[in-house]
Amino acid sequence: MRDNEKVADLIALEELLQVQFHDRTLLQRAITHHSCCVETAVHDSYDTLEFLGDAIIGAHVVEHIYRTYPNATEGEMTALKSEVVSRRVFARIGQKLGLFPFIRIDLANLRTFNERSRDSLCADVLEAIVGAIHIDQGPEVARDFIARVILPVVEQVSQEADINPKGKLQKVILQRTGNLPRYRVLEQSGRNNDRVFLVGVYEQEHLLGMGRASSIKEAGKLAAKEALEALRRKNG
Repeated sequence: MRDNEKVADLIALEELLQVQFHDRTLLQRAITHHSCCVETAVHDSYDTLEFLGDAIIGAHVVEHIYRTYPNATEGEMTALKSEVVSRRVFARIGQKLGLFPFIRIDLANLRTFNERSRDSLCADVLEAIVGAIHIDQGPEVARDFIARVILPVVEQVSQEADINPKGKLQKVILQRTGNLPRYRVLEQSGRNNDRVFLVGVYEQEHLLGMGRASSIKEAGKLAAKEALEALRRKNG
């Protein structure tokens, strides 16, 4: 590829990213697979930028989840974060953004290349671009890029993964009545090491759903899930 074609591609990518680089060699590096520079991969490929970008994205995703889902448990936050920063989700974001045509890769040096490889490359380059933006533009621009491109998928992933149903139900009930849902232990059985709890969730005095589990917390979560499903059927 000629130098003027490379520059034109980088300018087009900057427009796509809505970020103009001070040092375009960083952007060039962020889209270069190590197959193109086997001998100088440490300095010329996206590998180390990907490492940096992964850590930066993870920190912002965790903060966003913490602020957006204050009623979620640590386990629920961890599960949601793990799904948001997964290769599958990053690949989807990268493909939707249109990164693949810009990626520099030497197919002759790859043993196999298929749709999965394409997705993996898009995920890698998305992380590397965040690392490059952070180095070139500073943390605030990187934060803005992550907020615009990556954080919007958190709510979508949360719904897909059915994370924090109690928080979702609380939001629905607050919008409907201005009141909080109430949870009651309706029944408990078994011995100390084998307890089973039946928990009901109520909107005022109306029973919305029930859940049975070995802990009150888990039973309440199941009750909230049942309530949300019942409300969806009623309103759908």
